[in-house]
Amino acid sequence: MRTTGQLFRWGLTSLLLAPLAFLSAFVAGGEPAFAWLGLALVLLGGVLNAAAVVRGVKRIGSGALMADLDGVDLAQVGPDAPRPAEPIVPRQRIIFPPEPDPLPDPGLRRRVGLGAAAALLGLIAVGAYTLAVEQPLVIAQGMLTLDEVYAAWGAASRIGFTITLGIWVLLSLAVVLGVAVLALLPSIAADQLLTVRRMLAAACIAGSAIVVAAVFPYVSIGISLPDDLPFVASGAQSTGSLLFGLTGVALSATAILLTVPDWRRRPR
Repeated sequence: MRTTGQLFRWGLTSLLLAPLAFLSAFVAGGEPAFAWLGLALVLLGGVLNAAAVVRGVKRIGSGALMADLDGVDLAQVGPDAPRPAEPIVPRQRIIFPPEPDPLPDPGLRRRVGLGAAAALLGLIAVGAYTLAVEQPLVIAQGMLTLDEVYAAWGAASRIGFTITLGIWVLLSLAVVLGVAVLALLPSIAADQLLTVRRMLAAACIAGSAIVVAAVFPYVSIGISLPDDLPFVASGAQSTGSLLFGLTGVALSATAILLTVPDWRRRPR
């Protein structure tokens, strides 16, 4: 039987993932499967949290919770119970995410962090290619080549998009640099605080922020380019931009799964 803390953790995780499922439906152009997944996560989170509350109330009412915290065996409590040879010492219980290794290997943390930074560089490259190449071709509906699209694009709108895209790339590179700096921190305190799991979570959050920030050049090209083409066109979503947006949602979900604390019983 699962503990109250585990039920609460799973319920909280489900509720935190639900908005991301609804966001995936929006990114995918209203895909109903993601919306149904979000609804299922909301219901699952509610059921798990309700089960955690009911189980916790039952344990408090029966005295099992306080007995467990104090280290008392309920079977030995009563007027006829034998007196303990030594006074009972309350057991200290601290709720923290368990770490399998109290002294994590700094070399592993650095390798993981630098590998994550390299992956984020790849994410930036994919996003830039999607915005600068795939999106213009999709908006042009395959009727123009890439050079023809840029030639038909008004100078002011094209320069505005280029500036927006350049700012996004520079800010994204600064985020990647921050992840690399975290990976290379040499202090003992950094080794204790930045475990491999937390390093990965930080990288996932950084990747999600990079994807979210790409919405500005994405909206810029979707608004400006269709008006400058010599035929009727409208904003469209390429396959690459769809996958890029869903990658950001997946990174956010991964960060949640890595950072929600696991309230399991620690060894006594």
